Amino acid sequence: MTASDGDGVSLQVRGPVATLVLDRPHKRNAMRLRTWRALPALIAAAEREAAVGLVLVRGAGGHFGAGNDIAEFGALRSDAAAAAAYGRAMADAMHAVEAASKPVVMAIEGVCYGASLALVLAGDLRLATQDASFAITPAKLGALYLRSDLHRLAAAVGPARSKRLIYTAEAIGASEALDIGLVDELLPSDRFELELSRRMGVILEGSPFTLRQTKAMLRSLGHGRAPVETEESLASFVEATQGDDFKEGVEAFLNRRPPRFR
Repeated sequence: MTASDGDGVSLQVRGPVATLVLDRPHKRNAMRLRTWRALPALIAAAEREAAVGLVLVRGAGGHFGAGNDIAEFGALRSDAAAAAAYGRAMADAMHAVEAASKPVVMAIEGVCYGASLALVLAGDLRLATQDASFAITPAKLGALYLRSDLHRLAAAVGPARSKRLIYTAEAIGASEALDIGLVDELLPSDRFELELSRRMGVILEGSPFTLRQTKAMLRSLGHGRAPVETEESLASFVEATQGDDFKEGVEAFLNRRPPRFR
């Protein structure tokens, strides 16, 4: 079974594995609004497949994702309602990934930046190649992570490391990402597909009941469940898009120059 909505993401179901592929390799799988909006329905489709034991999320073309497609951000600058809708679509997509009853494995190659990293944090298990790189980049754009994104980040690496990653916006390598808890395991780059398949096989050998119930119980204890975004919590995200820093950050990115924040 293969399902695709033409929005830069597709669902491929083969036996016990449902694979969500972020598929804009020419843009290093940068996420568009339509991609965020498509994700919940594809997760729901994977959940409905009785034979599926886990969901794998990965990017096409050797990269997981470069974050949001900044080319879309110009419209958000002049329209607070559009900015709120964008933030809500992101939050809904990541909540759908996090709330899936089946294990969600993130397979990370190449770059994993910005909103793409926020998506990774919504999964259950994060497996990366040894040459993957990670960065959280809102400070370069005058933008913000959503409150739910920050919750997942801090749950993974702690508040202090969260601040360092966001304040500096510097990329870190896979080894450091493993050390601080941003990823769970590194796999050899030259044997990534083989080792990834083996890891999924081990998971699929376990009891589906145990996996689903354990995930549900951990959520009930507050582990692995971010707060649901509200109109109030989205207000900061929207406020950022209407500010001078956001305007400068987007213009600088699109013109390939360093931003000059006041």
